[in-house]
Amino acid sequence: MCRHLASLAWVAVIPLLVGCNRAAPQSAAVPPAVSINAELVGLVDHAAHALWDVEREGHAPASDEDWAEVEDSAVQLAASATVIAIGGTGPADPGWAQLPDWKKFSLELRDGALLARTAAQGRNLDALLKANGQIVEVCEACHKAFKPELPTERIVHRHRSR
Repeated sequence: MCRHLASLAWVAVIPLLVGCNRAAPQSAAVPPAVSINAELVGLVDHAAHALWDVEREGHAPASDEDWAEVEDSAVQLAASATVIAIGGTGPADPGWAQLPDWKKFSLELRDGALLARTAAQGRNLDALLKANGQIVEVCEACHKAFKPELPTERIVHRHRSR
């Protein structure tokens, strides 16, 4: 009988011990610090324009350093697609971040940026131009769906001339 009670005691204690060994749940992400619009202007627009600028007369990448800058911009754009997918602090941002189309556009932006990165790594201007076209298409479709009036929040991209 004592052995039976001891077995029952272990049956009750083991789940408690297992539960104590579990790590506390961690938050999924660092909360956004700025609005999606600020992310778009400060990250997405900046990195995308660096990629699109290669299409201007006399601005095609020629040196290893030029191609490295293109690759860096593509990496920045790919990473910023993840940032905008999380959302931001703007009034509409939490709702947008939950919408399937917002996630779809974020993924398509990331994919276009990764194509640009691959093109830069291969020093392939034609592939870069094709990736740039995909990025433009995604940006235009997203703007049509979510941000038809520009600028919002009075945040505008300060284009730099090379």
